[in-house]
Amino acid sequence: MKLHFHGQTYDSPHVELPVDEGQVGGRYRGSQWRIHRIHQQHRRQNSAQLTYRGVHYTKK
Repeated sequence: MKLHFHGQTYDSPHVELPVDEGQVGGRYRGSQWRIHRIHQQHRRQNSAQLTYRGVHYTKK
């Protein structure tokens, strides 16, 4: 997905995680909703190259 902010265009990091559909968690407006659990814990990337007001830095 292309994003645009303050004149800069960039791609959003799209992450798809495998999920298990669990048991019924309750009802909302007459419909049942289910609990979803992630198969494995999501790991963040170690660092990101960022720019703030023209200054480049790395976030850990």
